[in-house]
Amino acid sequence: MFDDDEPIVLPPGPKPIVPGRVKLEIRNNEKVPMDDNTQKVLLTFTGEEKNRSPVDIVAVLDLSGSMKGQRLEELKRAMLFVMAKLSPVDRLSIVSYSTEARRLCPLRLVTRSSKIELEMLINCLYAAGGTNMEGGLRMGLDILNHRKCSRGRVGAIMFMSDGMQNHGNVRNVEVGDVTVHTFGFGDEHDPQDLNAIADHSRGGTYSDFRLGNLSLGFAQCLGGLLSVVAQDLTLVFHLPDEQTCNYRSQAWLPSTTRLGDLCIKECRKVLMEVHLPRGLTDILKVSYTYKFEGEIFESDSLTIAVQRTVEVTAEQQQTLPDVRAEDIRLHIVRIMKKAMVDADSHNLESARDKLIRGIKSPTGFSKEEIGVSSSKQKEDVGALWAQLNGELKYDLRAQLEELLELMKSREIYEREGRAFAYSLLSSHNAQRPAGRGYNMEKFATPQMCDFLLEAAGLDVKS
Repeated sequence: MFDDDEPIVLPPGPKPIVPGRVKLEIRNNEKVPMDDNTQKVLLTFTGEEKNRSPVDIVAVLDLSGSMKGQRLEELKRAMLFVMAKLSPVDRLSIVSYSTEARRLCPLRLVTRSSKIELEMLINCLYAAGGTNMEGGLRMGLDILNHRKCSRGRVGAIMFMSDGMQNHGNVRNVEVGDVTVHTFGFGDEHDPQDLNAIADHSRGGTYSDFRLGNLSLGFAQCLGGLLSVVAQDLTLVFHLPDEQTCNYRSQAWLPSTTRLGDLCIKECRKVLMEVHLPRGLTDILKVSYTYKFEGEIFESDSLTIAVQRTVEVTAEQQQTLPDVRAEDIRLHIVRIMKKAMVDADSHNLESARDKLIRGIKSPTGFSKEEIGVSSSKQKEDVGALWAQLNGELKYDLRAQLEELLELMKSREIYEREGRAFAYSLLSSHNAQRPAGRGYNMEKFATPQMCDFLLEAAGLDVKS
């Protein structure tokens, strides 16, 4: 039982949340045909510039024998950067694992005096033994789950590994409702294990970093953790029950989806496809909840309505540009996922074919091919590219092209391509930076970018 975290003085009693920590923007066509049709609605949540939540970070570090030399020095540099960025309201615990897991320090407030001791602890790290990922992850989860003080605090694990596990099985660990960001370091780590840990956690990401880049990975992740303004953002929506829709009344089918924590200036997009029976004008009801300082905020409910008309111009029927852009991003991501399934099934030729078609689109894809529906209707990706402008178009093309290059041979894919693909998809799924940094700038917040530049400067100096 790790219930010896350094105590926090909490203000007495509940404190109501002032609205305005989250901004919701809704985009959809306002005029739609009278007959049955399908419309797309884009919900964009943005974190506003407010005071952030304090954090509790447990750094779980691989100190197996393969970390000796340059890798260990890079790990120390990355951890010193993390410690330097934490403030006296934040707490840090460090766990190391090799053949066994060890807690090097409990959750401690990062004050001026404790920083001296933490720096000494980090500089004394040494590498030896096997790789017991299971033991390290279990200990990190125990530290967070047994905290005496957790109200209003962002808790997260930063878990790194440079090799394959050879003691225990990390897949046996139930992560539960904890955020775990994982970092693969070097060519020998197992991307499938690390991605599984992050994927089964609450809003975690898996990042693949080469030697010389670990500080960048930690910095990018830390920039998000140190700017959380809304915890456990949850979308609550009601769709019309088509069985009860008529001109006078209708029943609504409620549902929820968890969107994770939201940082300052971070955007989280949800694209919904809604079937509209003839004559229906109120097409969707939405609200959202989140937590801050241990209290729950519930927004007012908004009803999204459209005007049904017999005469709808071609211009009015066109999907709005930002809605279309998100639709295209998700479309390209589905192509990446299908290519990766082929590659992991030892069918690189089919995987490369999908990526090439995604880049050039000589024939397009059926919706069935990329898992949208059973419809045989084809959608020309070339036409989709023509509807995109600016950085998103460049980024998506660059990602497809790099993935194609890393599937040139089975050897390249096993050594480097699989890790890149997992980190790329992890980033798209979470709508957060992961991977190697440059290709995920679309999701980065200003603080993430600032931390990234600072860490890059430290790496250059070293």
